[in-house]
Amino acid sequence: MTKKELEQYRSVVAEIRETEERIKENTVTDTVSGSDAEFPYTKHSMSVAGLEKNEYSNMLLARRNKLQRQRRKVERYVDGIEDSLTRRIFRMRYIEGEVRPSWQWIAFKVGGGNSADGTRKRHDRFLGKLLTKKKKYDIL
Repeated sequence: MTKKELEQYRSVVAEIRETEERIKENTVTDTVSGSDAEFPYTKHSMSVAGLEKNEYSNMLLARRNKLQRQRRKVERYVDGIEDSLTRRIFRMRYIEGEVRPSWQWIAFKVGGGNSADGTRKRHDRFLGKLLTKKKKYDIL
């Protein structure tokens, strides 16, 4: 996981919402008549909806699926951080809310006398360890 992928999370979530709105705009709806499957077979109307099968709708569905995979990848990564404090810092920094919070705000929310610099350094050290591990494995 790279810092760039983490920073893209909020944008990916927003793009998923936009893509789902486009899918909804291209959904075709209609009503049909039907009846109950059992006696007394009462006739009633039902609404049906579906996405028209064309290149544009296929592209929208493929884009949404790709974005959802990206979103889940970041969420699994953050959930997989073993240290609770570090996991909370990453969740606040990259996943929760509409805008990325400041280090000061994160330090206040995690409490425990943590300073803005302390939370930032914990974050940077964690990412630095990952880069070091990755380089070791790349050499092998």
